[in-house]
Amino acid sequence: SYDNTISLWDLATDQPIGKPLEGHIDVVNSVVFSPDGKVLASGSYDNTIILWDVETGQPINDPLVGHTDVPYSVAFSPDGKILASGSYDKTIILWDVETGWPIGQPLEGHADWIYSVAFSPDGKSLASGSYDSTVILWDMDIQSWIEKSCQRAGRNFTRAEWEQYFPNEEYRKTCNQWPLEP
Repeated sequence: SYDNTISLWDLATDQPIGKPLEGHIDVVNSVVFSPDGKVLASGSYDNTIILWDVETGQPINDPLVGHTDVPYSVAFSPDGKILASGSYDKTIILWDVETGWPIGQPLEGHADWIYSVAFSPDGKSLASGSYDSTVILWDMDIQSWIEKSCQRAGRNFTRAEWEQYFPNEEYRKTCNQWPLEP
């Protein structure tokens, strides 16, 4: 709402459920339920996204901060583990729902603000629509990313790279066609 709140409604009675959700400090312009219906994500003109526990009506964690302008559209992946947000800043941020942290760098490719993001039913693609009159289909398939990275790098991660990017995981092959660093 323009009053910075979110109201949940009972569709059978056309009545609001409980008190409005309060946490944004500017207009709330986008909301989406997670696939299991337990989490609600909201984007606001305050340049933040809040993940809400639908049952309690409380924020799950601190607001997600990363966009430099309004996050205009939010979408959950089919498994509910990733939230995509498209923004007036012409970027898409992928968020780890469990931790609230961005996954990698923002996706860039549009020349104007992004007004819509949506995952494909299998979660392997993300579509984004922009005011620049384009739609981009983004590859979200992790195995595809690994294969493309292996082709470009022509090797496995070095031990130092592995420790930098995967500090809590045991060093292992990611590119089966090349040997591990000794």
